[in-house]
Amino acid sequence: MIPIGTDYRMSRTPWVNFTLVALNVLVFFLQYYGTSPRREVWFDAYMLHPDSPQLYQFFTSVFLHANWGHLLGNMVFLWVFGNAMNDRFGHVGYLAFYLAGGVLAGLGYLVLSGRAPVLGASGAISAVTGAYLVLLPRVRVTVLFFFIYIVPAEVSSLVFLMFQFIWNLWMMPELTGGMGGGVAYSAHVAGYVYGMAMAVVLLATKILPRDAYDLLNLIRNWRRRGRYRRMVAQGYDPFGHVGHVAGPGRRKVRTRSVASRSADSAGARELELRRNIAEAASRHDLPAAAAMYLELIQVADQAVLPRQQQLDVANQLMDANQHAAAADAYERFVKHHAAYEHIADIYLMLGLIYCRYLHRYDRAEQNLERAERLLDDPDKIALAKSDLRKIRQDRSS
Repeated sequence: MIPIGTDYRMSRTPWVNFTLVALNVLVFFLQYYGTSPRREVWFDAYMLHPDSPQLYQFFTSVFLHANWGHLLGNMVFLWVFGNAMNDRFGHVGYLAFYLAGGVLAGLGYLVLSGRAPVLGASGAISAVTGAYLVLLPRVRVTVLFFFIYIVPAEVSSLVFLMFQFIWNLWMMPELTGGMGGGVAYSAHVAGYVYGMAMAVVLLATKILPRDAYDLLNLIRNWRRRGRYRRMVAQGYDPFGHVGHVAGPGRRKVRTRSVASRSADSAGARELELRRNIAEAASRHDLPAAAAMYLELIQVADQAVLPRQQQLDVANQLMDANQHAAAADAYERFVKHHAAYEHIADIYLMLGLIYCRYLHRYDRAEQNLERAERLLDDPDKIALAKSDLRKIRQDRSS
């Protein structure tokens, strides 16, 4: 299986990942197309040697590759998954994460295997894919399956990358007695573990913004659905006030006996609020819908509504001069409905809110620059440029 692309939508150009791919290719050409003594020096001095590891080798070995197949396989994975991680981490954060992944993968290899010298970017790339698994598990990955024919297919990143992780675990000689085949599977596993653990820590500490579809939220929602199913099995009717018989031999349970469990009622309250918001929106009662939406995001902090409802609520909050809440609602819209045909208008609105009302000029500049690139209306472009000039003049004065 070879991944060739994803449906992740970039919000910035991943220059660091482009540079990493270019450096790997450049080093490979210098390594293989120099003189023979140069190749020997590179392989001997810059690979990671388990018997006498040098600090610089943890970094230099990450940019060396044994042959064309080794290089191309690694660069395909780095291109497909690294661009999105560059987008999520930012340029400096991604570079630090990538290099740390290479170092930790090398350390893992020394601890778990450490028999022969090792080289290649696959440990650092495993860290990238491990983080991808946690941050973007619902992204669709286009994969080429090689059977009798080459068959393209789409699978979720959760399925594809979890398969890759389990495969590397299975192939580790130290764990299962697998053959290994000259591949440093222990470095791959160490990279995956580092990448997944670091992503979880960054989400848990809110250094990285949470996403409704990150792995932690998927697990939380899975547990919430499990609690809800148990409530229904006990007789709870979410659409009424009187319990019903849930199945043969089950006794009737009244709603109040279940509602007393505050932990279990959170999911039911979320469903109730979503239903009420939809009803209010259908009646064009947007003030009521916006009020219930603000309660909803207190019950489920990563909640987002269907596209039109989310946009209507954000517009209503803006009309009501609840600027911080409006900005948050528009941000959720951008994150989850990025394919909206008028997304440039949303970027413009966010830029104006951050600039004129919230005075968060860094966020204002980012959104206004995106709007300026994507807008077609000359008046709107002029509006974005006007506020951008103001921000830059204030910054320089």
